[in-house]
Amino acid sequence: MNSLEEVAGFLRKGKKAVICGHTMPDGDSVGSVLAMSLLLSQIGIENHVATSDPVPLLYDFLPGVQNVVWGSFQDDCDLAVVLDCTGLDRLGDELGDYIRNIPTKVNIDHHISNQEFGTCNYVDPQASATGEIVFELIKLMGVRLTEEMAVNLYTAIAMDTGSFRFENTTGKSHQVTAELIQTGIKVSEINVNLFEKKDLSHLKLIGYALTQLKTASDGRVAWVTIPLQVMEELGAHDEHADGIINYPRMLDSVEIGLLFREISPGRFKVGFRSKRYIDVNKLAGAFGGGGHPRASGCTVEGDRDEVEQRVVNLCIQTIAERHNETK
Repeated sequence: MNSLEEVAGFLRKGKKAVICGHTMPDGDSVGSVLAMSLLLSQIGIENHVATSDPVPLLYDFLPGVQNVVWGSFQDDCDLAVVLDCTGLDRLGDELGDYIRNIPTKVNIDHHISNQEFGTCNYVDPQASATGEIVFELIKLMGVRLTEEMAVNLYTAIAMDTGSFRFENTTGKSHQVTAELIQTGIKVSEINVNLFEKKDLSHLKLIGYALTQLKTASDGRVAWVTIPLQVMEELGAHDEHADGIINYPRMLDSVEIGLLFREISPGRFKVGFRSKRYIDVNKLAGAFGGGGHPRASGCTVEGDRDEVEQRVVNLCIQTIAERHNETK
């Protein structure tokens, strides 16, 4: 793996850059790519932010979000900066193919499952968010930390730490956040935008999900399944499902919470969250996915009941094996 100093060197050599994150962008992905765009602009590098999927409306207050290009993107770039993305296959087919042909690829991430696909790779699984790494890079390169950067990076860290509630929250996370706040950003306004603005479709989807909550017989695995038809009937979008996975995880006896969301007929996006000791990155990896030890995801195809059974059974088996090992 490369050092952060080497990352800075690769960035400074670029003439025109494309910056991108994973499909179905979340707060860390959006905040990181927008902050990186501001960084490169400060050092005189022309750049574009591209994504396969539209940025969720939740993040429409972020500085620079109006400049994001989504869908088809082609330009004569010599540098690609890929953030918060474990592999080029997670960029979407068209954007992924485009990035493969760019001569210099800088890969910056905090997922332990990262495939190190870049010309230059910097992966720090100890970072609470990719935004935390971008902050370090700003400091290292002597670039001025602006309020616009700080709003994006605060969003990245706040969202990936669950508003500083998850296990990946560290002392460093709070130290970085303190420096971001010192730029003068209005934290209360950011938090209202992120956590206290819900539309009716979102609340109805949460209500539906709570009525569908299931638990395994031992009470240590709980899950919710949202069919595609329900999403369509409620007028719900991908972003409206964000955070629903935390409800099954909240049950006192639960170690693993799951969310099965049908994203196309017979194709389910599966989210995993563990509370204390199960490495769900390995569980997602069994289905071709990945992520973090306490938060990961994958996509599984098949009949709803069969998909649920395969995933839930693996979770139950993994917990049982862990208990046998600790006896």
